[in-house]
Amino acid sequence: MKNDYKMTTDLGILEEYLGTATAIAFDFETAANPLWAHEKEAALDAHKAHIVGISLAVAEHSGIYVPLRHVSGTNAAPLEVMAWLRQRVFENPAVTKIVHNLSFEARFLLAQGITLVPPVYDTIAGAQLMLKDEQHFRGLRDAGLKGLAYEWCSLWLPSYGETVGTGSFRDLDPADDATIAYACGDADLALRCYRIENAWFAQNIPAHEALVRTIESPVALFTALMEHRGVLVDREGLQAAADAGGAQLQSCRQRLENSGSRPVRVGENAATNDVKAYLFNDLALPVLKATETGKPSVDGEAISLLLAHCREDHPEHLDFLGGIRDYRGLAKLIKTYILGLQQRINPVTLAIHTRFFPLGAETGRFSSQNPNCQNLPAGASHGVNVRDFFTARPGCTLVSVDYSQIELRVGAWFTGDPNMLGVFVDGGDIHALTTAAVYGITLSEARDKSHPDYKERRAVAKNINFGIFYGLYPRGLKRILAQKAGIDRSEAQCAAMIAAIHQAYPKLAAWQDEVKWNARYRETVDTALGRRRSLYGINGPDENTRAHFERAALNHPIQGTAADILKLAMVRLYAGLAERPYIHPLLTVHDEIVFEVATERLAEAVAWIRGVMEAPPFAGFDVPLVAEAAVGPTYGSLQPWVDEA
Repeated sequence: MKNDYKMTTDLGILEEYLGTATAIAFDFETAANPLWAHEKEAALDAHKAHIVGISLAVAEHSGIYVPLRHVSGTNAAPLEVMAWLRQRVFENPAVTKIVHNLSFEARFLLAQGITLVPPVYDTIAGAQLMLKDEQHFRGLRDAGLKGLAYEWCSLWLPSYGETVGTGSFRDLDPADDATIAYACGDADLALRCYRIENAWFAQNIPAHEALVRTIESPVALFTALMEHRGVLVDREGLQAAADAGGAQLQSCRQRLENSGSRPVRVGENAATNDVKAYLFNDLALPVLKATETGKPSVDGEAISLLLAHCREDHPEHLDFLGGIRDYRGLAKLIKTYILGLQQRINPVTLAIHTRFFPLGAETGRFSSQNPNCQNLPAGASHGVNVRDFFTARPGCTLVSVDYSQIELRVGAWFTGDPNMLGVFVDGGDIHALTTAAVYGITLSEARDKSHPDYKERRAVAKNINFGIFYGLYPRGLKRILAQKAGIDRSEAQCAAMIAAIHQAYPKLAAWQDEVKWNARYRETVDTALGRRRSLYGINGPDENTRAHFERAALNHPIQGTAADILKLAMVRLYAGLAERPYIHPLLTVHDEIVFEVATERLAEAVAWIRGVMEAPPFAGFDVPLVAEAAVGPTYGSLQPWVDEA
């Protein structure tokens, strides 16, 4: 079928084309501002670029392109066009806005003071919630518009580079057929993807269509708010830390190389063959972890295991092993979190604009890049608190609101265990209850902070609780306690702890058995809202592969439902932010959202955010949610919020 693509600078023609359509796909062509034209990726940054033209589509194989800022040829009046589209499309609640990679277009609109109003539909999210074959869901790399056009519509579309050459889109003639075809093709293909995806969902996984419409697409708008605002950075503090860090790293390396019984060449990451020879030949330490090729491993887990081993049998080697750990930690701190942050500061905003991926994990959890905020160190390391470099703008305060023990609450809801549920309904302490069960002590003693064993017992209980639903085995628990808490327990002791947990929470094992049985039968598992994960290897011949997918079967319902609860809160928050311009979302880290709030409205903002996040997330979920707030001038100095009397 021949495509009916056209260009216009006439608002009357644009209005006639859109007609009464209530489902409108659109796409922006952008170009770097002259000051940033030398930067390769500047055209993708709404702080360094502008909208060159807008394409829209209301029917398949059709589209209209409105040029706004081409260097040559005729352009429409940008302000007039944007004002008209703002009313007719962007902020019209009667129109479903269809976009491929919605957060990109949303950021460019935010730069012009326009906030997209749902309903919206992000076809890149829809593609990621579809199976690309019988066993795998699509990743982000499988969801590019041009790849989908070829796969779904047998269309080969020219790349951006093939279209613009060495210049930018603003250099093209807007009346040229190739320019019009490239621009209109993106809007047309977004509309076609929208219809293909919904037909696929209806036939295969109807719940995923609801997820795209009600969660993932509006969450893309919330994501755009975070990415566009960015977090202000203490540049002077970063530079001072970089200057001091280099000298500190060199000193640490010299101490490590000379701290053993002979000089050892440690290299950049203390993983040289000389380090291995010293540990396993000179010191005759056991190989507690091997690489995939069967060679001795000296990665972080291996060093932690060796430290736990030497605490009991060879304390004389602790200094060297601890030196490896400290040297690596300092090197990573400098490279990733000091120099790395410096490189990510946007020179226009003087802020860091992290890129968020709402479908970054199979469970539906966020991931992030540049920098990866999911891995920001908490607390001081080598005298540096990385989070202190993230600071509030003048007149503002940072506010973190974090779901308390959300996975445990979701797990209690899934299992229906009365003892777990009772703790959360009564506002009790689940870690104390687990401590009492594991050690056979009273709840009063488990809560006694003055008891000499309080910290160690609670550390054990916490590590058990955070793995309790996912099929803990004695060997795995032993490793977790050694690696995360520095506590050495025998496999027999760990087995007794797990048995005690199953006695304390009688419905836990039954739920785990049921989930695994259903997973083996269906080879899939769903969250409470139907977010599906494929378990294609759960019935395979390899024991390790089967065990991996069994753990995934137990993990996905809980972590995935927790992710959905956080995202549903974002959707509700987004709906109320337009009326609260003094609240700006900045980051999401695991079960936490970080905001920047006008200090004079702090109490009001905290109360509203917590109220939204603690509301029942969906029908049938009756476990109380608790959102804990902390505030401060920097991300590293947050203190618990205390409600005013």
